[in-house]
Amino acid sequence: MDKKLLTSKIKRRALELGFAKVGITTADDFPEYEAELHDRPGYRPWINPDRSEDPERSYLIEGVRPRGIMPGAKSIVCAVYDYSRLAYPEELTASVARAYLSRAYVPLPDSICGLRARALHDYLTSLGCRVYDGDKELPQRLCCARAGVTTYGRNNFAYAEDCGSFVILYTYLTEAELEYDAPTVRCDCPSGCRKCVEACPTGALYAPGKLAPQRCLLYSHMRDSAVPADIMEANGTLIHGCDRCQTACPRNIPVMRGAAEKDPFLELLKREFDLEKILFMDDAYYERVVRPIMYNYIRKPEVFRRNAAIAIGNTNDAGYIPALKTAIERGEPIVREAAAWALERIGGGPR
Repeated sequence: MDKKLLTSKIKRRALELGFAKVGITTADDFPEYEAELHDRPGYRPWINPDRSEDPERSYLIEGVRPRGIMPGAKSIVCAVYDYSRLAYPEELTASVARAYLSRAYVPLPDSICGLRARALHDYLTSLGCRVYDGDKELPQRLCCARAGVTTYGRNNFAYAEDCGSFVILYTYLTEAELEYDAPTVRCDCPSGCRKCVEACPTGALYAPGKLAPQRCLLYSHMRDSAVPADIMEANGTLIHGCDRCQTACPRNIPVMRGAAEKDPFLELLKREFDLEKILFMDDAYYERVVRPIMYNYIRKPEVFRRNAAIAIGNTNDAGYIPALKTAIERGEPIVREAAAWALERIGGGPR
């Protein structure tokens, strides 16, 4: 099959499967990405190539040379999933970022999004395109910009036309030679705009396009050690991720205004979601309410409980005082510490 027909078939199938955009770029190296990683302070844990510091981490540097992880690779198929159209319940967005509510980011294999991602992979192989199946990650945002389907935002997110930054990116490295799209590696944010920087509650986004990852709220939600007091205070009621640099963005305002579709599962979940129940959650509640939308990073139940305690502390609701006192008495060490902070913040007494 000639590459023009092959490319056409792939793009048509991706759109049929429900992806909003699809583009293709070369498997050439990404030297600018490598340089940026080394230039950013605080990124050392994510670029250690020998994984000696933490063998469980995914090291971003490994995907900089696609042919190093798949000799003979020629193309990268880039697909964009749009999760912007949902009217996400406020009962959930107060605590969980939209990307996780969409269940599209690193989707579970048996989920709708997981099946969609696998279906495109399988379609590529059915056409004779050998696809990389290893665990090393490509720089997805740069792949998709080089494939002409996204641009950059000053908040470090990728933006797709009509979707804003509420997109999940999927990349498929293949040995097939395909037709390549014109790159859109650029930032289309309004000149001089700093709304995302100003909206960042912890200063993690310290300049346009510059992020200190260990100051990001998501990083604090993932850690199983103590969270600094200033980050707890800035956290609000979030327990998994943060959308503030996205919801403040002028490029996203029209998209958010047009969001009208309801997700029946999230509508069900909003009636079951409760911070106090997460503070004391058992396995059944975790499986029914927490895991379906927050399976990405956190594996220890006590981390969710700790995050719930911090969120409760920022509600200023004295009705939570009995629950916090119980958590101090019965919780795991990181839960007790967060609950004590929360109790003092609400006004239920010193530690």
